Amino acid sequence: NGQIFEMSFTHGNADAPLKATGSYEQDKQPGTYEGRSGSQITFFPSSETFTMVEFDFGTLEHRLRELAFLNSGVRIILTDARHADIVRHELHYDGGLEEFVKYLDRVKKPLIDKPIAIKAERDGITVEVAMWWNDSYHENVLAFTNNIPQRDGGTHLAGFRGALTRQITGYGESSGLTKKEKVSLIGD
Repeated sequence: NGQIFEMSFTHGNADAPLKATGSYEQDKQPGTYEGRSGSQITFFPSSETFTMVEFDFGTLEHRLRELAFLNSGVRIILTDARHADIVRHELHYDGGLEEFVKYLDRVKKPLIDKPIAIKAERDGITVEVAMWWNDSYHENVLAFTNNIPQRDGGTHLAGFRGALTRQITGYGESSGLTKKEKVSLIGD
């Protein structure tokens, strides 16, 4: 609606109700993103609430970069103004998981031209997968559920591995590749 709203909190409690503080047109500055909406969050940790109030910029950047890839088109601006030299990183990726895979494999040699990217929805549940084989001996598998990293993969990854192994095995058998080369596949 073109309005700018503001609300502040102290120790988890609202200082005042949400209030309109101006309009987008009034406060528009050069370089702002035309026709966009969004939220700006400024966070000052309290030593009364948190035992640790120093944050590692690299850790925050890593996590916010993941979120920018997982939420294609979202623009996240991370600013560290704790020092004289202010650091500002803009994280914005329109390519989603496919672009994420390219970013993760940027220093590796791909074995296929471009990542395999699949996105499907059923019964209101969206599943998105992107994968790209490279010349590395080590895999890098990341699993997320509702933007939350599943560091051990969980049942989502186990199910995916099983399905992928079945499909590749089925293709290998129907094409005669696995019989000719005497290869058997496992889902590791």
